[in-house]
Amino acid sequence: MFVYVFIEAVVGVVAGILIAIRAKKEDGVVYGKLDVAGRITNILLTCAYVVAAPIYMLIGMLCEPAYEGILGLIGWIVSAVIASAGLVCGVGLGMSVALRKKGRSKLSFAVQFAGVAAIGLSLLLFLLLYGNLLSTLN
Repeated sequence: MFVYVFIEAVVGVVAGILIAIRAKKEDGVVYGKLDVAGRITNILLTCAYVVAAPIYMLIGMLCEPAYEGILGLIGWIVSAVIASAGLVCGVGLGMSVALRKKGRSKLSFAVQFAGVAAIGLSLLLFLLLYGNLLSTLN
């Protein structure tokens, strides 16, 4: 999962930047207070995601299935979900910028928190399944 975590993080950053850059501002879009708040929140969330990256990336690297067969398959799926938090963070911020440029302020503000939800889900799944479905370090 070590390589997968880094690949997903790089893909998330690149995809988020490409989504934000490729979106063109539509004619007649006027930015309101929610858009200004969304810009500030995007900056704060970017800083928070960078600071939290070692934590959620380490959690993703520690995930390995403990069993074989159907439980092993479920373990691999859960491990992939846990390790993909970085991808969701990058794409969520990129989609937030793109939606704001299209005039969808409320959806733009909501989608920027997808990374927070992904980190929370990763942490929750890890705490619930580590030592049961996912193997331990020892």
